[in-house]
Amino acid sequence: MPSDPTSPVPRTAAVIINPAARGAVTVDGLREAARGLEARGWALTIEEADSAASTRTLAAEHARRQVDAILMCGGDGGLLHVLNGLRDAGPTSAAVGIIPAGTGNVWAREARIPRDPAGALGLLETGARRRVDLGVLRLGADGPPTRYLLVCGVGLDAAIVGAVERRTRIKRILGRVAFGLPALVAGVTWPAAPTRVEVDSDERPHPQMLMTLIANTRRYGGVVPIAGAARADSGSLEVVTFDDATNARLLHRAALVLESVRGGLDHRPVDGIAYRRGECVVVTPTRTLPVQADGDVIGTCGPDAPLFVDVEPNAVTMIVGRGHNPLWDAARPSGR
Repeated sequence: MPSDPTSPVPRTAAVIINPAARGAVTVDGLREAARGLEARGWALTIEEADSAASTRTLAAEHARRQVDAILMCGGDGGLLHVLNGLRDAGPTSAAVGIIPAGTGNVWAREARIPRDPAGALGLLETGARRRVDLGVLRLGADGPPTRYLLVCGVGLDAAIVGAVERRTRIKRILGRVAFGLPALVAGVTWPAAPTRVEVDSDERPHPQMLMTLIANTRRYGGVVPIAGAARADSGSLEVVTFDDATNARLLHRAALVLESVRGGLDHRPVDGIAYRRGECVVVTPTRTLPVQADGDVIGTCGPDAPLFVDVEPNAVTMIVGRGHNPLWDAARPSGR
């Protein structure tokens, strides 16, 4: 929901920097960008995190201090760790924002966050605040929860993310282009896996599953509208499963890519793509498959440890750009 214009303006914020992010900003650079805010009475704490674990720990510490806002200066993966740290801290009123400095910056694109640090910091005063859902994944029924904002992927999608993660230097240099070659190689060679996908107790077999995406937002990689009907405040998730073909495999896979780029999968039947919507998802493959969330490889799932995903409605307050946004303002078409 929009922020209340009559409420007091928050005046405390913590900024966590990922110095390894592709577009990393220094502490001094952020201090310069925040000079106007500090002159108007804001108290900003700016710290660097040297790992995913330290990002999560710092976010939890600031949330327990009840700061008004926690900003991640980094990419979508860093934001994921901030959100999990926030939930580690228990009840908090802190809003979460991002200063885009990663490779994909998918949430920044979806939420209309300015790319420049001063503009992103300025949303502390001029942005809207929206309550949005989070996906909650577990690897195995008793696995620890990992919350995510954008999309969880299992299979081919996570294999591509893992291949890029192993080439950190190339990713920093090439940005999104770094995903091109791993995507091409995996797209040609990745073997399909017989998998059962259950959405709200409706279980369906997928004899040749390539990947399943469980999305809370619309655009895959910030570009492709695979889950174009998604709303981040709907209380449900979009589940898109891609299946291989028995014959003409490469042509079929190329066709799946083209159909995904075209979008509209929620209301346009496409051979090899199943689109569903629900609140509880269970993915059970017959062999071990990688799992990623918001661009970070989380682990693996398999026949003895399925992937469980639930939605946590209205879980967190996000700082976003003002104006109409179909991620929460559009009328939602009915899903298949």
